[in-house]
Amino acid sequence: MYIRLNAPRMTALGVTYEEVQMALQTNNLSVPLGEVTMKNSNLPVFVQGDIRTVDDLKKLVVSPVNRVTLGDIAQIEQGKEASVISMTNGEPSINLHIVKTGTANTVEVSDQVQKVFDNAKEQSNIDFLIMYDRASDVKESINTLVREGGLGALFASILILFFLRNFRATLIAIVSIPLSVMIAIICLKYFTDVTLNIMTLGGLAVATGRVVDDSIVVIENIVRRLQKEKATKEMILDGTIEVGKAITSSTLTTIAVFAPLGLLQGLSGEFFRPFALTVTFALLASLLVAYTVVPLTAWWLMKHHRPKEQSESALSRGYKRVLHWSLQHKFAVLSVAALLFLGSLAPIFTGAIGVTFLPETDYKYAFASMSMPKGTSLNAVKQEAERIDAIIREHAAVTNSQVTVGDTSGQGVAVNHADWFIGLSPDADIDEFIEEMNDKVKVPEGAQFNLFKDGEGGGGRISITVTGPSMDDIRKAADLMIEAIEGMEGTENVSSNLQDGTKGISIAVRQQDASEQGLSVAQASGMLRPFLTETRIGRLGDGTSANDLYLALSGESLASAEDIANLKLRTRQGTEIAVKDIADVSEVDLPSNLQLKNGAEYATVTAKITDKNVSKVNAELVEKLEALELPDGVTYTLGGSNEEIDQMLSDMAIAMLVAIGMVYIVMVVTFREGRAPLAVLFSLPFALIGGLAGTLIAQEPISISSLIGFLMLIGIVVTNAIVLVERVQQQIERGMTIREALIEAGGTRLRPILMTAIATICALMPLAAGLGGGSIISSGLAVVVIGGLASSTLLTLVVVPVMYELLYFKRSRKQR
Repeated sequence: MYIRLNAPRMTALGVTYEEVQMALQTNNLSVPLGEVTMKNSNLPVFVQGDIRTVDDLKKLVVSPVNRVTLGDIAQIEQGKEASVISMTNGEPSINLHIVKTGTANTVEVSDQVQKVFDNAKEQSNIDFLIMYDRASDVKESINTLVREGGLGALFASILILFFLRNFRATLIAIVSIPLSVMIAIICLKYFTDVTLNIMTLGGLAVATGRVVDDSIVVIENIVRRLQKEKATKEMILDGTIEVGKAITSSTLTTIAVFAPLGLLQGLSGEFFRPFALTVTFALLASLLVAYTVVPLTAWWLMKHHRPKEQSESALSRGYKRVLHWSLQHKFAVLSVAALLFLGSLAPIFTGAIGVTFLPETDYKYAFASMSMPKGTSLNAVKQEAERIDAIIREHAAVTNSQVTVGDTSGQGVAVNHADWFIGLSPDADIDEFIEEMNDKVKVPEGAQFNLFKDGEGGGGRISITVTGPSMDDIRKAADLMIEAIEGMEGTENVSSNLQDGTKGISIAVRQQDASEQGLSVAQASGMLRPFLTETRIGRLGDGTSANDLYLALSGESLASAEDIANLKLRTRQGTEIAVKDIADVSEVDLPSNLQLKNGAEYATVTAKITDKNVSKVNAELVEKLEALELPDGVTYTLGGSNEEIDQMLSDMAIAMLVAIGMVYIVMVVTFREGRAPLAVLFSLPFALIGGLAGTLIAQEPISISSLIGFLMLIGIVVTNAIVLVERVQQQIERGMTIREALIEAGGTRLRPILMTAIATICALMPLAAGLGGGSIISSGLAVVVIGGLASSTLLTLVVVPVMYELLYFKRSRKQR
């Protein structure tokens, strides 16, 4: 129960806060007096106040001089003023947020909650509505990834059939896809605690094209030998062993690339570990299938169906001529390759390719937020939110709109905010919706409205921490930065904690005047505090139920600093004075919040980046800030997206260096020397050419998804080079010269190299088409792998043989 005093009314009737407090405390009590014996029983005797109801409170006399009652100066009501208001589709509502534990399965928890929800809905007349179910997004992403994996497998199968021109051989090769996927899922279930989720299914979708590579190399070699030799178990076994070292080395090097992802710590490790484990198990399974199932099925299906011998293709003959010319003109080949590599870096330095942290999502919902000037009442924010909500719900794409007005933290602060969750129809264009709403929604001066795709605000953000010797200098620097950022394209909602300030009331006690009234500053503060805070004054009950009773001034009764200055105080000497008699009351400007760093004040300048190319905006921001003439002693640090991107690039650079080192070590162990693996590593820089070209053509920014694609390329690209170099090593051991071995290996391994590369590209085409929604295993990763694999394959067929002969220059020269 709340008693809200009317300060102007109290002043007019000459009633002080202390008189009201005393009247309530002395009349609303129960005092035990002792016992009395009546009819052989001891009964307690007590004095009971006669305040039992709200009417009793209103009739309570608080000033006997002029018979002022509590009802004359106060409003009495039950219940506390709301600090948050929720509305769904324009109607009052209550929101229930259910958050799963970190280890729980999203879909399982959602299904269990759905059952409880359905039961509650059947047993109640209240309208229920599920605004958002994370499991729906997970299921959609899973279905999409499964579809993409299936399409990828289909495309790879068609490609293998095109090259081998043998249905039986194609069937043998593609059987590795379902077998490898099945074995990987079984290993995940029994050897890890990883469940099927977006990352694991994304790993399977990405690995679809790669798991067939080992089988392609084996079956292609068996088919090639069957065209010239009689089908025997020994021949098939020898054909498998002949390429065994190549497929083992290439698979282990690819697995080595994913080791750094699986070893990451913290949130990143938890995020990427399922992806790394899935790809690792799938690749190990593919190697097992290539060594066992492929030769076994080749014997069953092809021992009585010898493939027709084919003459050397025009493509193979043409490639040999190109390779022979390249070996004769090494400088020209390496110069062109170097120029292509350096040219591919140009889009990064010119800003044509942007950099962002996470790829944008495409889920069919949007978020909005509105903030009004500090100090705006909850009712005023509610009225403005209702007006905006009506505009939002008028849009044809909106299915549901839920707005929360006020303090969502439950701390009784920041009631000047409103937040929306907007559900959209499945065919809605989110970017178009946001653009239309931003044009339609207009807010009052001093207010801000922001509409964005995801809960993190979408795109990027700017955050600048400003420190200095004084608050005035910090404020000047912050204002200069705000002005500079507002002049930049691709930014909006620029503000600072100093700019977004609030009004406050300062009560400066005049010590001399207060002492004349027998008051110290502390005593004066103690007398003023009850006016501005709630005070528990007792309980009100009728014997069957009771409520706590609180005494406070009505916020509406203090409409100005003058009202506070006129508040009546009663001193210890019994005299009555006004606040203005001992203090100066004035309205002052305050920052929205006080921020301290190492005990010193600082300011924060923030803004939202709307440009998809976050790195371009950050680069321009750095230039703008460096050009500012800031007050002496003022320093600043950049955070926000700039810090996130720097950390992302740094972490992934380390991961790539570790991956390259592990790949080299695996190849050294396989080849038992260091020069041949070094020649293989020269295929890596050329993956960057196609990766960046693919990103540029697809108009995708470089994100964490793209960088995972570049990391994957390290393992995938060297596979083709290993297949080629391993054949070269075999032919050299059989007595060929280095030049002869390079040309023979190039012609022999051309078909399996093209088949494995194109199969992987075909398997990733559905993902690159952008059908995967907003998953981190998105088109950004696919276009990088497709572009990088295409460029590196073409250049590997020329540059790796050239580098191999250069690394063995002395021996090759003697042989010639």
